[in-house]
Amino acid sequence: MNIDNILKEIFGFRFSERRNNIDDLKLVYNLLGNPCENSKIIHIAGTNGKGSTATFIESILLEADFNVCKFTSPHILKYNERIVSNKMMISDDKIIYFYNVLSNTVKNFNKNNDITIRLNFFEITTFIALLFFELQNPDFVILEAGLGGRLDATNIVNSDIAVITNITFDHVDILGKTLKQIAYEKTGIIKNGELCIFSHDLPELKEEVDKKTKNSINIIDKYKDLNINLDKKNYKTVTEFENKKFILPLFGKFQAYNFLLAYEIAKIYNISDEVIQKGLDCVHWSGRFELFSLNPVIILDVAHNDDSIKKLLENIKELYGKNEVIIITSLLQTKDFISIFSQLESVTDKIFITSLKDAVYGLTSLEIRKKMEILNIPTDNIIFEDSISIAYNEALKLLNDKNTNYKAIIVCGSFYEIFKFKNLIHKKEK
Repeated sequence: MNIDNILKEIFGFRFSERRNNIDDLKLVYNLLGNPCENSKIIHIAGTNGKGSTATFIESILLEADFNVCKFTSPHILKYNERIVSNKMMISDDKIIYFYNVLSNTVKNFNKNNDITIRLNFFEITTFIALLFFELQNPDFVILEAGLGGRLDATNIVNSDIAVITNITFDHVDILGKTLKQIAYEKTGIIKNGELCIFSHDLPELKEEVDKKTKNSINIIDKYKDLNINLDKKNYKTVTEFENKKFILPLFGKFQAYNFLLAYEIAKIYNISDEVIQKGLDCVHWSGRFELFSLNPVIILDVAHNDDSIKKLLENIKELYGKNEVIIITSLLQTKDFISIFSQLESVTDKIFITSLKDAVYGLTSLEIRKKMEILNIPTDNIIFEDSISIAYNEALKLLNDKNTNYKAIIVCGSFYEIFKFKNLIHKKEK
């Protein structure tokens, strides 16, 4: 089969049954020969900030001449983005090869045993990543948990360092409706009393971390002299502490805390401040307050839950006044519509909502409108468009209209929305 058929098959395993344990996954891991068990594993969980933190760590370790593999999710344009070695994506041929290795291993086991192992999309992708990484003989493997942590496929590997970015409400139907329950799931990545580095001043998180390890660092407590300034001209974040100064290429005060998680790891492995900054200079992370275009100003952000939308709007308010931005967005049906739309309307009087027909839990713009009406969410400032292409063209007209005060277009709401937008622009450029 070619890569298109293989990916169609892999994506066909998107089912939502919740595991009670990961024993089956550990068994498959063992059958595959425990790939990456000889590499140092950095395992990252948290509600938001996992990808940025992983990318900070990756760039710094690479600058220090380590061989580094990274597994993140979801992808924006291409499946291969999830699995990278020294910032190079896995090839289509390797995806095909390792998928067949995994598939044949599971089929042979099921054929010769009374139990049947069934893997979902994310679990399959995790195993492909680990098999590919093993081939690279990496010094470090950075694993970003997909959902939660305790029952996540990435948790089959014994990690050296557990990193937890933050804890807030998301996926509450799966992870729990209280912060304590969510913290329990996220801290499930801490195994064997390993070092845990975390960056959230939340009692529920501290309590769960302390239950699982006596070896932890809370960067909120450690770096109380932290000073953060935003370079609004260059869309960068200036971070100062302990008479040191680092310039982050990602915009937002919250990025300073993601960086400090990476900084703490860099210090464990005796990486100099000079190398750390050089590593930071190489960071690019798509869809994280990404300045996609300067003329016109277009900013892309994958903010998709209450907390990440709040951080996005903090950035917008640093750069623009009220009603100076146009927002193009769409939400999955699992999100908190009331909170998110009330936040969005605090910065703009022009919101375009587009359809996410092909996404898991996706809704059409009409379905979103109906849901908003049921929830009594005002729609006076909202334009519902099925097509993101039409929404973008209409937003451009408003932006270029000299009778309006709009200065930028913000595309946000989900990874799928950013994918749709980038895909649209790439097609226009061909």
